[in-house]
Amino acid sequence: MYRNKLQAILWVLGLAALSGCGSDKQESSGAMSEQTALTQVEVQTVSTSSFSRERTYVGNITAAKEVKVIPLASERILKYPWENGDYIEKGQVIAEIRNEVNRKGLDAVNAQLRSIEAQLKAAEREKKRVESMYESNVVSRQSLDQATDAVTTLTASKMQLLASQEQTKLGLDYARVIAPIDGVISQKSSEVGDIASSAMPLCVLLDMKTLKVTLNVTEEDMPYLKLGQEVRLRFDAYPGEVTVAKITRIMPYVNTSSRTNTVEAEFPNVKNEQTGQYRFKPGMYSKADLSLDSTNDAIVVPPRALILAPELLEQQASGQKLRRAFVVNADNTVSARTVEAGERQGDTIEILSGLQVGDKLVIRGHHSLIDGDRVNIAQTSSKAATAEKAAPSAAAVPAGTETTAPVVEGT
Repeated sequence: MYRNKLQAILWVLGLAALSGCGSDKQESSGAMSEQTALTQVEVQTVSTSSFSRERTYVGNITAAKEVKVIPLASERILKYPWENGDYIEKGQVIAEIRNEVNRKGLDAVNAQLRSIEAQLKAAEREKKRVESMYESNVVSRQSLDQATDAVTTLTASKMQLLASQEQTKLGLDYARVIAPIDGVISQKSSEVGDIASSAMPLCVLLDMKTLKVTLNVTEEDMPYLKLGQEVRLRFDAYPGEVTVAKITRIMPYVNTSSRTNTVEAEFPNVKNEQTGQYRFKPGMYSKADLSLDSTNDAIVVPPRALILAPELLEQQASGQKLRRAFVVNADNTVSARTVEAGERQGDTIEILSGLQVGDKLVIRGHHSLIDGDRVNIAQTSSKAATAEKAAPSAAAVPAGTETTAPVVEGT
């Protein structure tokens, strides 16, 4: 009987021990489960950095000087030896136009002028003779006045004919069309045998030595531009190369249809002395990069740290970009922040409001977070560039695109 009681006591103690072990295992399992449930995040300490606002526009390339060659004589073209693409120097004859009317008119004027000059010489001799006789009281004052008037009349007629001669010569000069600048022939519209007309240019001369790019800049960018500012040009024909132009003209008015301001920037062209060809050609287009302004104390973060939330898209005003971000608090809980994003440059985006220096910004693992969640910080990064390099590549989502679910900015 004593033995049976002892076995019963041992059996009860064994059950108690087993119950205690099970409880410890459950508590341990619960702690591990809670630890595993915490979201693993990567954070970056918000700091300031230098930031430059950039814009890229598409520009059209034209010659800095384009001269329309318009003939002033309306007659048949006798000589026109040039073709499109030919280079011509200032002062060379572009074309010769027949002008028989002015040529015959000049012959007539010259004949009249010779006749008037002969009459004028005779009148001057007569005047001298009458003056001598008048001093000797041989003729009256009236005779002297008549001789003087004859000289005056013939002199006026001669001056009139000389003016007519110059005008006729000018008409003959119109028959020779002279190049006003050095340039390349383009848009040739007539050939030998055609009738020249002042209503139609014979061609257009392009000054290839200096080219210009024309940009249509939006209103909000205009306050940052000034004369002499550099514009960096990139051409598809020369990948990887940058050509610098300088702003030479900012139009004092805005295009009412497009609400853009026309800006012109000039740059020197480069000529290959061996081939005679210029490197850049009017009619090309380029991508033009403009630096608007820069700051040394901007708050910038990786774009992937920002989330596009549909409710924020509905709240934002025109031109505003509202995004959601998560910041880790001291107790490892997260707070949802509404931030206003500014310009994006490469792997960084400027934050205008909503974040402060020193905030621990979640840059990875925030896809399913909600305000108040407790997280486990897996990694801390102090530089946006470091965190960005560690991120996998993904397709960009344009800012302002509406979605039905939160989307990480830049992913």
